This record gives sequence, C-alpha cells and structure tokens, in this order.
Amino acid sequence: MSDTVTGPEAETVMGPHRFRNNQRMVPAGEAAWKLAGDNGMLDIRVDASNGQNRLRDVRTGHEFLNLSSCSYLGLNSHPTVVEAGVAALREEQITGLAMAEFRIRLEAAHRLEEELAGLFGGPVLPSISCGVTSAAVLPLLASGHLTDSEPLVMVFDRFAHFSMNFVKPVVADETMVLTSPHNDMQFLEDVCRKYPRVAYVCEGAYSTGGLADLEGIKSLQEKYGMYVYLDDSHALSTQGPNGEGYARSVFRELDERTMIVASTAKAFGSTGGIAMLGSSSVFDFLYRSGPMGWSQGMRTGAIGTTFGSIAVHRSPELGVRQRQLAENIATFDRRMKGRDVRGTGSHIKFVTVGENEKAVRLSTELYRRGYYCSAMFFPVVPRGQAGVRLMLRGDMTTAMTEDFVTVLEDVLDDVLDGAA
Repeated sequence: MSDTVTGPEAETVMGPHRFRNNQRMVPAGEAAWKLAGDNGMLDIRVDASNGQNRLRDVRTGHEFLNLSSCSYLGLNSHPTVVEAGVAALREEQITGLAMAEFRIRLEAAHRLEEELAGLFGGPVLPSISCGVTSAAVLPLLASGHLTDSEPLVMVFDRFAHFSMNFVKPVVADETMVLTSPHNDMQFLEDVCRKYPRVAYVCEGAYSTGGLADLEGIKSLQEKYGMYVYLDDSHALSTQGPNGEGYARSVFRELDERTMIVASTAKAFGSTGGIAMLGSSSVFDFLYRSGPMGWSQGMRTGAIGTTFGSIAVHRSPELGVRQRQLAENIATFDRRMKGRDVRGTGSHIKFVTVGENEKAVRLSTELYRRGYYCSAMFFPVVPRGQAGVRLMLRGDMTTAMTEDFVTVLEDVLDDVLDGAA
C-alpha cells in the first residue's frame, strides 16, 4: 500500500507555499551546485597567509585572487583588527558567557555599544549576525510592536536578501505580506495609498548588483509615514566619513520609523551584525526579543575585532581604502561599458550569461586563469539569468583590476561565442 498522499489532503500536508517552496527550489538549486562541484569550483581549501589577492589551493598549489569575498576593504586581515581580537581573548580569558546578554554580559560588550553609537551617530544594537537581527526584528515590526502596536503591511522588495525573505512565512502569520517589483516606487506608493500602516523591507546595495532608490524611498516615507527597514550589509564601511554606508547618504538622521541593519562581517572586517536605531526606546526590548534573547551573544573575539575595526574606521586609512575601491569600480565600469553587467557604480557586479552551464564555465575558466568568481543560479537569481558575481575590493590595486578585466573580457567572449 502506498504512503503517497494525493488529492486535497496533499495540499494540506505540503502547505500553501505562499512564500517558499522547497519542493521546487531545492532540486533546481542542487542541480546547479552539483554542476559547480563537478567542475571543481566548490570546497577549494586554501592557505590565506598571503592575503586575498594571493590565496593558494593547498591541494594543487594553484594561486588566485579572490573576487568572491565580501571584505570589500580588506579589513578582515588588517593587523589592528586581528590583534584586537587576540587581545580581547587574552584580557577576558573567556570565549564568551554563553547566555542571553540581556541577563549578564561582559562590560566590554557595553563599551562596544557606546563606541559603535559614537561612530555611527546614534543607538546601535550589536548581534551575532545581521540575519539573526532580521529574524528577531521583522516579526515584531510586522505585529506593530516597534511602532503603535497595530500591524503593518510588510512590503518586501523582490530582490531583498534571503536572510530577510526567509522570515516571510513567520511575518505572514502576523500581517499581510506583499512582494514589490524591484525598486518599483509606483507599486510602493500604491500600497501606501491603500493601507495606512506600511513597512518597506529592502537592501541598500543589493547582493547581486544594483542600488536601492533611496531618494524615492525617503520621499514616500516623508509623504506617508512608511517604516523603512533597510539592510545595508554590502555597503557598510565602503563609503561615508565614518564608514556609515550607502543608506546613510540619504537617511542621515534616523528616526523612529527607520532601522538600518548591516553585517559587520563584510567590509567592516569583523564578525556579527548591527542595527542602527532612530530611537533608544526599543533598544532593551529588542535585546530580549526572539533570536536576540537566546544564549548566543557576541563572542569575546568578535567584540575585540570590532573594537579594532572601529579604530581603523577612525583613522585616515579608511578613506584611503574607500578611494581605492571607488577607483576600482570606475575602472571596471569604464572597461565593461556596454556589456550585460549589473551593478554600475557598485562594488558588486553580476555578469549575466543565461544558462547554468555557461555560468559554471565562465567561473571555471576565470579560476584557471587566476581569479575566483562565484557562479550564481536560480533561486538566487531568476531562471535563465545565471551568471557570475564578483566583488571588487579596496585592497586591490588599480593594476590588479585592469588585469582582471582584460581576462574577464577574453573569457566572456569565448563563453558567449560557445567556443570550446
């Protein structure tokens, strides 16, 4: 006798699939990952002692420049950052308290909050990751517990990062959830006209290339009182006098209807995540909410490396690396103008080639020539729009960028022409 459930019961057992569908996505994703793995583009084990510009595969000896790292300024290997982490461990003599931080926490964690608040100009809530912050905050935002206790209609940008989209089913148990076409301000305004309480969930610099329409978002917030939840993980540290990121270039002064979250494990060079708050009124509440209240506080080493990164952010070196990153972006954009590349003006580029096989082939050939760039497929990008994502960094020289673009142009032409 078969155990297969059919008919109306099957739909009940399998769920409505309103905001996720593993039955559809997992097979497609696994097929693409197998293709990448079969071509030797996964599980590459490296010696990083010579830095990201010269990683070495320990099994083959092959050396390459890493263009898939989110450490956009190279601060993850900065001596000040590394030594600060070591010093914190030696001083505290404990890796962490392994308990909810709202009960007991290291004094160093409190000092870190003060330092971050001073750096970014307002209350800052740290956590073990930006994803944990989103998992904790978005359901509470949806139910209205960060505003007036009335639910808000939650509008997610179509390209919002997986760490936010992942929470959609939970959020949908609290309120209505809508998905907006990417950067579609008309769609968003129509929602604001229809519903009195709206929150918009988006990124600043998108992880697959492109930037949010900050001016449009700000205008709608001012006109309708819309709450803005903005993940600026891929832009934190890359711009601004104190490394405050892309979002703060428009949302300079945060208010009670704005929250900017960001990873401190990318350009910032440490590990963990932060939430920049417009008001301290919800600070303690968030500290004990959901995933933020579990026994996973910031580890001692992470507190130390974050102190170290703050020191670099307050030094002239931050500006030097930001300017070099901007030069690399300009060089790439000039050389690749007219190509099917998303991310003009951004340090994150996405080169679209269409088919999964072509994306893997492009990634593999670039690696063979000394550059690692990630092949990306559905469901990370839409079906039929597979390609290669690459990240420029401020610890790459202009000459390195020029050399890379020369190789990319050559390999891309071969792939698109279908040459063997």
